[in-house]
Amino acid sequence: MRRSVRSAGGPIARDASVGKVHIYLLGAADPFEREHELIELDKAGYTVALGRLTTEDVPAYTPARERPELQSLLRRLMPRHTLAVLEFAALGCSARDILDTLMQARKAKVSIRCVEVGRADLAALPEAPVVKALRALARLDVACRSLRSKDGLAALRAEGKPTGRPPSLTVQQRQRVLQSLDKGQSVSEVARRFGTSRQTVLRIRLVGENAAAT
Repeated sequence: MRRSVRSAGGPIARDASVGKVHIYLLGAADPFEREHELIELDKAGYTVALGRLTTEDVPAYTPARERPELQSLLRRLMPRHTLAVLEFAALGCSARDILDTLMQARKAKVSIRCVEVGRADLAALPEAPVVKALRALARLDVACRSLRSKDGLAALRAEGKPTGRPPSLTVQQRQRVLQSLDKGQSVSEVARRFGTSRQTVLRIRLVGENAAAT
């Protein structure tokens, strides 16, 4: 038995070799808005079977792995089944998050189609152009975050403000560490006494020795 599924990119011919289509909708707790979404899916050619419809009312900024209904659905899907969504936001909260969902589906041999971007199987290989664009966006996001972090650190240094992790011991405690070492206590003993690591005690000793040499 054949049926046609249409999306933003036109009709998608489907045959008996393609598994069941499951639909996931995010948000839209309002029944009228939910009905509108179902109409949009119907217009795209997806026959909505209530037994294969999953809805979840969580904010769009929620990571995909923190959406229990979505994760439960992905675990239930069998190879050659299809997951259909209206928009990218249903698959994750960022380009990286959406890619993780697509890779999860690819590993399970499940197809993913999104009405918002056309008819391509987003979990298939070779990757659709839209998936390649997602990868580029994810790389751009990582690069921008790294640059913002570096610029922020540079600005703090320029203002003479400390950067990095705060010291685990206060100035007074570091002085007492040096005094304990001068009295002949071992590094391990001093570390236990002050509740810190041997590496921290060794760094304090090195700084003290350098200061004494200048």
